[in-house]
Amino acid sequence: MKDNLQDKKAAALRATLELISEQGFQGTPMSQIAQRANIGIGTIYRYFSGKEDLINALYIDVKTRLVQYTLRNFSESVPVRESFLVLLRNIIDYFVENPAELLFVEQYANSPLITAATREQGLQMFAQVNNLFKRAQDENLLKELPLEMMSTLAYGAAISLAKNCLFSENKPDGATLNAGVNAIWDAIKR
Repeated sequence: MKDNLQDKKAAALRATLELISEQGFQGTPMSQIAQRANIGIGTIYRYFSGKEDLINALYIDVKTRLVQYTLRNFSESVPVRESFLVLLRNIIDYFVENPAELLFVEQYANSPLITAATREQGLQMFAQVNNLFKRAQDENLLKELPLEMMSTLAYGAAISLAKNCLFSENKPDGATLNAGVNAIWDAIKR
């Protein structure tokens, strides 16, 4: 029974992501989400108090998958530079494989619909990545900028490369993409 309920919740989240990427937040009523998820509207309200609550839950759901994918093949025992390259490439690959999630995160990361608590929860999920930035600073490998600025520069550049892969007429091949990832490291290293 519990698995069936989780399936319905997951279906509501999936339908929300699809519909918002197609027609935006304002153009997506709860009734349409229920219809796309093939569940009753009352079922959605069982899990979410309203559309804003649903958006916040979707944001955490997407961030959870992004973190899991980003941290695959990551080891704290690997030198900092190689760890950064793995994490950056994983972020790019994840968003290239999940363009609707890229568009959603880009649209809602700084939206007033995302609560401060949700935003903080999303940041806490990236603790291992933040620890890598701190380790790089401790090893005197990064430019002398605040950590938040360094992570914003690296993440923003990775997002731009993912968009280039998705939306550019001249999509980069693997070697060019790896060179781009190395360029991100070069931009933040000392």
